[in-house]
Amino acid sequence: MTPETPPPSSSASSAPLLKRWGIPALKMGLVVLGIYFTWRLIAGIEWADLAARVAAASWPLLAVATAILLVRFQLWDLRFRLAARRSIGQSPGPAFGFFVLLASSALNLITPSARLIGGLVRARYFAQAVSRPFGEVYGVVLYDQVAHHAAMSTCTWIAVIVVAASIGRVGLSAAALAALVAVVAGLAIWVRRGARSGTNPLVRFLASRAERAEGGAQRFYAHGHEAVEVFLRLLTHGPHGAAALLGTGFFVMNVVAQWVVFLALGEPVAPLVVLAGVALGNAAGMLTGTPGGIGTTEAAMVASFTALGVDPVEATAGSLLYRGVHYILVLAIGIPSLLLLELRMSRARPLPADEPASE
Repeated sequence: MTPETPPPSSSASSAPLLKRWGIPALKMGLVVLGIYFTWRLIAGIEWADLAARVAAASWPLLAVATAILLVRFQLWDLRFRLAARRSIGQSPGPAFGFFVLLASSALNLITPSARLIGGLVRARYFAQAVSRPFGEVYGVVLYDQVAHHAAMSTCTWIAVIVVAASIGRVGLSAAALAALVAVVAGLAIWVRRGARSGTNPLVRFLASRAERAEGGAQRFYAHGHEAVEVFLRLLTHGPHGAAALLGTGFFVMNVVAQWVVFLALGEPVAPLVVLAGVALGNAAGMLTGTPGGIGTTEAAMVASFTALGVDPVEATAGSLLYRGVHYILVLAIGIPSLLLLELRMSRARPLPADEPASE
């Protein structure tokens, strides 16, 4: 008799269920709560008054805010190009990188699953431009994405520490500072341990699967192996100082642009208040995972500004105008860039056998 296969444990079956339904349900709950509380805050606002405030904004100052928002994408692209030079010895030009970044950002807005697809498409365009294997370039994209989220999360954390201390919440500020120090120390230990080990279980797994797989599966695992190797090499020997500086610059550009938007509305707002609103808006957008942070970012910003003493009409007008300029820039530049890049890819030479074909 063959031994019976033991039934799966409850913990093993509940983990996929929690991952499949629990996390999306939590994110959806956060979205609903954010929209509800924002609606409560702006329920008494006359929409005609809100439209009049937005229409009366200073166009020259809005142009300045628009230019600032464009510059931040140049900083983001520069971080990627520095990492590419460090890891593969090549990088695309600044103009090409800028338009690829806007194209992937537009894809993130119009496709709910683009958190993953945007990075793949970005790597595909860059790989074709520098004539390097897709896996190597995707490793650089992964590093850049991690660096972006790390910089934004750290800046948000620091903003909470500073704003909490400035409004007299010393206990909250000290707790946030202690948590930040603990996380940074833990990450530093993990990176050093990975550097001493010389390899990584994920790399070994992908390498073994690439040896056993055939055809398209072999190419997929081989590219995954290349991507993880490049990512880990950058994680241990990447341009971390420059990446942190450029990521901080990206965050500061967001704050300055929002501050200028309030000036355009004729409502100067204290820089610390703007810092808090932008930081909490970014945090809400990253936590809920909506495409481009749409909906939740605006809700968190309006709630934060109002809680810190900004008039509800001004808070709503400033947040919607700032985010509206962001969306217009991403879509107006990103969608044409996406179409032109796809046209360029279709006219390029056929991909070699060891590169993934486009879907």
